[in-house]
Amino acid sequence: MGLPVLIPAKFICRDHKGTDNKNKYYNFKPKNIIPDKMAKNKKRIRRLVLRILIPLLVIAALVAGFILLVNYVPSVKEAVILATTKIPETFTELYFEEHLTLPKEITLFKENNFKFTIHNLENKDMLYPYEVYIEVNGERQPIDKSSVLIKNNEYKTITQSFTITTPMQRAKIVVNLIDKNQEIHFWMGEE
Repeated sequence: MGLPVLIPAKFICRDHKGTDNKNKYYNFKPKNIIPDKMAKNKKRIRRLVLRILIPLLVIAALVAGFILLVNYVPSVKEAVILATTKIPETFTELYFEEHLTLPKEITLFKENNFKFTIHNLENKDMLYPYEVYIEVNGERQPIDKSSVLIKNNEYKTITQSFTITTPMQRAKIVVNLIDKNQEIHFWMGEE
């Protein structure tokens, strides 16, 4: 033990009963202030760490659960792949060129012409089988049947000629892309 320190009575301090100890000398043992503050700081730090760690642990558990779910449930994995992978849209454009000048009236033994275009936007080279026919009362009369190879993002314009040799009141001229189940048409009528 150390020697007691005598302090004059002018330093007021309270004893355990709450009364002032003025005119006495007593043993003064300074409080250990630094460890008290450190203890309070440790508690604050512990609370702060818990406030940070708990949400991080919850997020880590959720991410781990999501990864396990994706890896072991095939339909979830497929849905995630579809949702996060950019799949380019593929299609083919089929349209008439100069659609305002398409033949409108049926004239026997007169050559009629029109143009149609196939535009390949399928992200690969495509072979397009097509057919052109006249439809009268549900019956097809073939005009042409062929195929054309079109490279990716290119187009091909095809000129088609036909002559009507039998009388009819109304006819539907159809261009059909056979493998794409895609068609366009226009109508011709009697003069």
